[in-house]
Amino acid sequence: MKNALVFGVCEEMGKHLCQALIEQHWEVMGVIKENEINAPVLGNLTLVELAHTDIDFLYDLVEDVDAIFIHQPESDTNQHDNLIFPLEKIIQLAEFFNLQLIITTSKYHIKQTQLLSFAFRHQKKSIKIALPHKLHKRLYHASQTGVRVLVIGCGHTLSFTHRKCHLAMLIKETEHQLLLQSPSEKAMKHHWTYLPDLAKNLVQIVTHQQHEFNTFDTLYYSGHTASINDIARCLALSSGKPVMVTPLHWTIMEFIALFSPLFRGLLKARALWQQGGMCPHNTFPRINNSEITHTPLELALQKCWEQRH
Repeated sequence: MKNALVFGVCEEMGKHLCQALIEQHWEVMGVIKENEINAPVLGNLTLVELAHTDIDFLYDLVEDVDAIFIHQPESDTNQHDNLIFPLEKIIQLAEFFNLQLIITTSKYHIKQTQLLSFAFRHQKKSIKIALPHKLHKRLYHASQTGVRVLVIGCGHTLSFTHRKCHLAMLIKETEHQLLLQSPSEKAMKHHWTYLPDLAKNLVQIVTHQQHEFNTFDTLYYSGHTASINDIARCLALSSGKPVMVTPLHWTIMEFIALFSPLFRGLLKARALWQQGGMCPHNTFPRINNSEITHTPLELALQKCWEQRH
């Protein structure tokens, strides 16, 4: 039986990772903040309450750990508070014990020229996304010391369960209808990730080693490719209410961003919303010689809707 250390178990992705690991017969140790009241209760899950000053105690806990799991959401504005320990400390932990380090993330460096920011040079061509250069360099260095690094990139989160996620912010519900505010053109396709799918498929390939990993791999989980119009149709079916799509103007968002860290984070993804993202060629591997499974978009939104209510 393998042993995993999971950071952020009180966040949505952390909970799904714990559940998926336990289903694959892992022993899981989850790190939570002091006085955390939102921790999951699962068999084979041991919760460890730590403060950011307990780094020595953390090192004592991981002697039998095989892999460390950590998620970086796109809207996380204070990673240190969310994860208790900064990512650099977690990388150092993996280096010290030569562990496998598995990171899921939707934080990217957007590869575009400065000229694309001017309106008269605006282009609709999809832009390339990549792991931030500084993080890529640091993880590559860790892989040279014996750490097996696997980074899984994903798209926008399909979820209602966390107030910071895109859909929770863009959807307003009234008694008779839903209002879906879009910073993107209604028909433009984007990549959306249903986190339970990502967690289950990731744990499947890590558990059974159905992909021959290098010492440092960065893969992209494509998830659902859907437009705001597609999302609206699925929301209407899931909620039983009509959905009205209205534009969320960037001028308004820039003003709100003066007072909101959440909107400042969203503005960083402006180019992705306006032009769409181009996935890297190194996509998520097949599982058992078949395509990776994705919960259908309509079903994913229906499940999210049930969780919201």
